Amino acid sequence: MDTLFQQIQAFLSLPREARTREGREALLQALGVPHPSRFIEEVWTSQWEAGIDRLLDPANTRIRPLEPTDFHFKWALEAFNGLPAPVRARLFSMKIEANGLRGPVLALLDTAGLPTHAFEVTDLVALPKVHAEASATVRIHDGRTCQLDLSHFAPEAEALYAGAARLFRLRTAATYIHILPKGGRVLLEIALHGMRLDDEHLPQEEMRRLWPLAIRGVARHDALGDVLGTILRDPHHILTPSGEVASIHNYELFHEIGGFRFGFVEPIFLSLWRRLRRSDPGEGRAFLHRMFEEYRIAYVEKRQEIQTRWSVLEEYLTAQQQAIREYLKGQQDWGEVVAAVKERAFRDPAQWVRTLLEAYRESYPDLPEV
Repeated sequence: MDTLFQQIQAFLSLPREARTREGREALLQALGVPHPSRFIEEVWTSQWEAGIDRLLDPANTRIRPLEPTDFHFKWALEAFNGLPAPVRARLFSMKIEANGLRGPVLALLDTAGLPTHAFEVTDLVALPKVHAEASATVRIHDGRTCQLDLSHFAPEAEALYAGAARLFRLRTAATYIHILPKGGRVLLEIALHGMRLDDEHLPQEEMRRLWPLAIRGVARHDALGDVLGTILRDPHHILTPSGEVASIHNYELFHEIGGFRFGFVEPIFLSLWRRLRRSDPGEGRAFLHRMFEEYRIAYVEKRQEIQTRWSVLEEYLTAQQQAIREYLKGQQDWGEVVAAVKERAFRDPAQWVRTLLEAYRESYPDLPEV
């Protein structure tokens, strides 16, 4: 590994015009890529050579050869994921060592209940999502494995929401923000085990049994999310084996400060009802009303708790002032954001629920009157 590391560093130290295709092929072959020439030719764009260099660079945590905005991104993604798993794992292992990521990974494994002093990367998959660039599988000494997601997209937002959620006994994925040696931040996140609530393939009987837990848990996260101005709904929640709903990928905060906002997808009591509704119209209507009532009670209770403990949230936001400023990137004034969060926190939650119902009543005429 050391020799390969040195070969890559020597190649990347050359001026761009001095780096040859043959040199790239030699490095890829040393990594174990079975057909380096074919891999390079899989996607040929003006940015592809730079993408290969970025992929090989141990000091660069970027995994994907191209980014979502680049031409032929999908093909490049397939070419990378088509490499043998040991090659992808070796690439990520080099990046871990070069960027000081070993300590953060160990800390996250400990948080996830996998305490260890050593781990091995066994696989790495590049993802097409903005908020999750790659997913690595790591194995510890006793053979247990864990999935670890890596992202450069809005790590501050993930950390800000997670900190606020802990104040109100809401669970999120275990995250760690690492400051890279060359500047910038990378977010590491342990993937949670459980049911994705937007999974259309969940067994209906299982969902019929668990829907009250799902609705109540999501409603509580929605209550905090509406205060902090998130734009996310149930696709960003997981029902864990313990029956607790955890929130994931909270990369949008302080959105549309000053006004009601309903997110990109329907509230969970509608999306679940659509999948579980009865064939009899009367039974279906009664079921929808029951699901909505579960949501309303949990939502209002959590919002009232936030109002009662507003000073705790305000203190937290003040302590995170610098992180909030960095996340906002000058687009909004920090003081105005905190004032807007307070205004949202003290809105009448019942009025918000009424507004939510009216927004969807045309599509769902069976919704109850409040």
